[in-house]
Parts: sequence; C-alpha cells; structure tokens
Amino acid sequence: MLDDRGRIIELGSQERCFTPQQRRAITLRDGGCLIPGCSVPASWCEIHHVIPDTDGGPTHPDNGVLVCWFHHRSIETSGWGIRMHRGVPQIRPPVWLDPGGGWRNATKSPTRIADRLERRSGPAA
Repeated sequence: MLDDRGRIIELGSQERCFTPQQRRAITLRDGGCLIPGCSVPASWCEIHHVIPDTDGGPTHPDNGVLVCWFHHRSIETSGWGIRMHRGVPQIRPPVWLDPGGGWRNATKSPTRIADRLERRSGPAA
C-alpha cells in the first residue's frame, strides 16, 4: 500500500537483501531506473540502499530505490545524489550537469505520474 504521498507503508526485512514483496512495492513506486534520461526498465534494475547496509541503513522500501546496473555501480562517483524524503525518493543532478540543481521527487511509474497530473489539473469532468 502507498499513502497519498507515494510512501510505501510497513514492509521491512531483517535481511540485507530486499524481499520479492519489497521489490514489487519499490517497482510500483519507482517504475524503473530513477536516474533521469536512463531508460532501463524496472525488471532490469537493482535495488540500491540509499543509506548503505554497512552504515545501518534498513532493508525497507523507505531506504531502497531502483537503479540500473551501471548507475548502481557508479552512484558514488557520478555526482548524482539520491535521498528519501518521507519515503519518497528524490534525485539531485551532478553539479557539472545542473550547477544550481536542487532535490526533486523522482519516479518513472506510469501510475504515479498519472496521479500527479490528475492532482495538478483537478478532477476529471
């Protein structure tokens, strides 16, 4: 279940690896690799711990995002920033790409994009 902000509610695990149920929930929320311009679909993505497991980051959808293999391996050196804000992933572009870039909500989920557009335009007539 997602709340009205897109946050996944209660689906934690004591293991380091994300469970199949968590992967389905994160896929519903993210829709594919979160890095803008990357077209890798969710089925080919890995789940990245935003706060690393070695630093005490939980294996919970509030701490996992979909990224492709390339972005997962290069996230620490690429300049892209990923954080979670109230259970919703946010992306910050590298300084060389967008010098004044700030944090922005990230999703490629068709359902969440449609919901966002509907909220902006109001209810359908």
